[in-house]
Amino acid sequence: MVTSSESKRSLLRLLGMQSRSECGYCGTEDGSRFLALRAIRLTCDDYQTLIDRGWRRAGSLLYLTDHSDACCAYYTIRCHALEHVPSASDRKHLRRIRRHLSAAVDNVLDLLVGGIEAGGLEVRLEAASFTEEKFAVFEKYQVAVHNDEDVSRQGFRRFLCDSPLLFQPLARPVEGLVLPASGLGSYHQCYYVDGRLAAVGVLDILPSCVSSVYLFYDPDFSHLSLGTFSALREIALVQQLHEHLPNLRYYYMGYYIPSCPKMTYKGRWRPADLLDLRTLKWIPIDRCLERIARHPVFCTFDPDVDKLSIVRDSREQVLDIAPAISPELLTPEERCRALERIEVL
Repeated sequence: MVTSSESKRSLLRLLGMQSRSECGYCGTEDGSRFLALRAIRLTCDDYQTLIDRGWRRAGSLLYLTDHSDACCAYYTIRCHALEHVPSASDRKHLRRIRRHLSAAVDNVLDLLVGGIEAGGLEVRLEAASFTEEKFAVFEKYQVAVHNDEDVSRQGFRRFLCDSPLLFQPLARPVEGLVLPASGLGSYHQCYYVDGRLAAVGVLDILPSCVSSVYLFYDPDFSHLSLGTFSALREIALVQQLHEHLPNLRYYYMGYYIPSCPKMTYKGRWRPADLLDLRTLKWIPIDRCLERIARHPVFCTFDPDVDKLSIVRDSREQVLDIAPAISPELLTPEERCRALERIEVL
């Protein structure tokens, strides 16, 4: 029997290292391995700790890529939302949305604030939940964008509606707070155009950040580039929440994958950091990009720990670049070569 105090603690099941499958980013058939946990329940504090160590979630599945032998490099990326200023490109995008919707706002930045209802555009932040309307948009998106016709309501619920995060109410009600449930947890930010659901951003609101889990949209509205608009709205959401929750300062965008053009756009919103998995330090992205160019598969961003890092350009070069990787990941021949050159493996 689970007691009341136990029900407020995280409960995770270790699934172990998962077998390789086709990489969704580079198309490698024998792609990366990842370590997996199943979250039966997960506190917002514990998940904050995990994502600050490179973990992400898909539904209740928590995963961390084995970077010692990966086809792509995955770097957790975050934006300093409080210091972010929309770029000229961002403002141009907002003007295009205002023009298309005939939104009656003088300052385009007003499109990023609160639950606006202007010119046929409405934005609602609500607790994550299943509706047939959301599923219909998700199904259209998967078919049109990912050529995936094997879409089910059960899969949609499991992936984007059901969350293992335990709702964490605020210590006291906060007047004017934009969170409808006045607490941390999983949310859907829904975008309506002329009364139609155009897009849904799946968000985890945690002690230090708003973490973007996924975005799906109706392909009929693809001309509005709602991915860009939703990112700007979510950065603005951090800024609004920070007024009442001082520790909440960052916008987490998932993984920055240098080899995948559809994932590098996340570096547009500055200032930004990438997480160094070797040192668990956040490093400004501008300092990271030069090293990534030299080590395209995976690298640490701290030159002082290069001799202990898992920097890797190719399987053939792995021992020359990073001899101190875990012995069980090496073939017998590689292990012998390594032992000839280093004292401790």
